[in-house]
Amino acid sequence: MADTTTSPWALAWEMAHKQATGSPATLVQGYNIHLAGGAPARLDSQPGQISAVITPRHGEPARATIRIATLTTEERRTLAAALTRTRHRDALLKGQLPTALADPARTCDIPIAPSPAQLTFACDCRQAPCQHTAALGHAVTRRLHTTPTLLTTLRGLTHRHLTDLLQTPDPAAPAPGKRDRPSTPPRPTGPCIAAHQAYQQWAGGTPTAPAPPSTEDSDRHTHTFAAMELPEPPAPAPSLNRLRHLAATAADHARRLLTEGTMLETDPVADAIRLIASLPTGERTEDVAHRLDMEPPVLRRLLEAHTLAGTPGVHASRHAYSDDPHVLQQAAATINPLRPAGAAPLITADNHITDSAADIQIRHGQDGRWYPFAAGGHDWQLIALPADDPVSAYQNALTVLHTRSGSRQ
Repeated sequence: MADTTTSPWALAWEMAHKQATGSPATLVQGYNIHLAGGAPARLDSQPGQISAVITPRHGEPARATIRIATLTTEERRTLAAALTRTRHRDALLKGQLPTALADPARTCDIPIAPSPAQLTFACDCRQAPCQHTAALGHAVTRRLHTTPTLLTTLRGLTHRHLTDLLQTPDPAAPAPGKRDRPSTPPRPTGPCIAAHQAYQQWAGGTPTAPAPPSTEDSDRHTHTFAAMELPEPPAPAPSLNRLRHLAATAADHARRLLTEGTMLETDPVADAIRLIASLPTGERTEDVAHRLDMEPPVLRRLLEAHTLAGTPGVHASRHAYSDDPHVLQQAAATINPLRPAGAAPLITADNHITDSAADIQIRHGQDGRWYPFAAGGHDWQLIALPADDPVSAYQNALTVLHTRSGSRQ
């Protein structure tokens, strides 16, 4: 299964698509169409554009198209020169797109992912950007979790084209063999390369990392900052209390990264939800939702998901990915005995199992656990603790819905 929590390609596309679309309401409409299966499994892609016929549950189908600016000839040449010097060249020749290349420093500042300004929309409904193009954008996000090389194709670098570029000798590339360390750094004369690679060529290695600070030292510096008398920042900057909280959180993450090897969260929205959830309730203002480019109800749903299941619950709420159909079918078979006879069949799609009759959806998370959701308004809400098996997750959802129904009577 693809790891959606560590896919910078899908995240970069998602952020560009959101900003280019501009309307949170349109994005939510498209996401609902996407979740309901309104976007086909096969997307028509070629360099510079991707399209599909989008079929809303309540609306007319329309062919939506997203056009993506392709790399110029000079950008492709510069990018290929940078890539031939990386240790990822062999992976690229095998048709892979390593996540490390999402860092522009490794691609000579030629970003592979497009910016919002490089996306334009067209649709048969003549209202683009619209719910159809939004649904298509969400479908592309899902596809990039499992097939990140789609992004290079859309940017004008098909696998064949990229292979030709990487296999063509670059006259500016340094000759193979032992490199003696010069007394002074050489002045670059050819296409640029990443800074860390230039240092390795010049110095013959990377500097030794400093020893991680002790917990006592880290806590002392954090407490010193917390005790400093500082003026309140001018609006619209965050309050001083928020800045102190962010500093303490950053120090804690740095300490755990150095001492325990704990990886940092790569999804900016999930990380923001984690930070917001740790704030006092009075600090959770609605302007936070707008800063995240989402509606306040969406933010509240994600905060509730974080309360129940932490960051994995936020990921389960936000991301869909292509799961093993056999796993979903087996899970659906174990849930079926819990349902009334004659009920409509369960629907399996992506990593979801949906019981439309009971308004319940069970999602298989990237951590292998099963997350119980219930329909609420125009979206699904995580309503109970995740479970290690789909039956327990389904039962948790039934219990919560039964309790809610009883409290309303």
